[in-house]
Amino acid sequence: LKPFWLKSLAQAPFLRHQHIKEARELQESKMVKSTSLTKTELVDVLHTAKSSKERNRAVKLLKQFDPMPKYEFDDEGFKSKMQPKKYDYLLGYMCFRCDKVKQSNYKVLWNTSKGCKQICHGCYNQLTEREEIAIIKPGV
Repeated sequence: LKPFWLKSLAQAPFLRHQHIKEARELQESKMVKSTSLTKTELVDVLHTAKSSKERNRAVKLLKQFDPMPKYEFDDEGFKSKMQPKKYDYLLGYMCFRCDKVKQSNYKVLWNTSKGCKQICHGCYNQLTEREEIAIIKPGV
């Protein structure tokens, strides 16, 4: 004999809702651990993310990929060609130079011969230090 208050799940919407919620959470946790999305697809998700939860999930998955840095434009790395920007909110983006996903309040726009690229504040500091050293020691 069933209790009078639990005849079926169809008659107990609060229990059915709880089971659906648990199933969604389980499915979302599995999505984070294994994904079939490529790096470029995840970068697109990062750029189009509307919520911080979506952005954080894309960042977490992108950190699993090995970075492939691009240093071929370093000879164009002059302070006059870069515009550092500080934001009041957290940004999620891929640094063009070090090819790492970044979550920061700083972003630098770098005008290269191949167009405008986004780089992180760390790469900006490296490039400006190289420029300052070249000015101090011209032979290096």
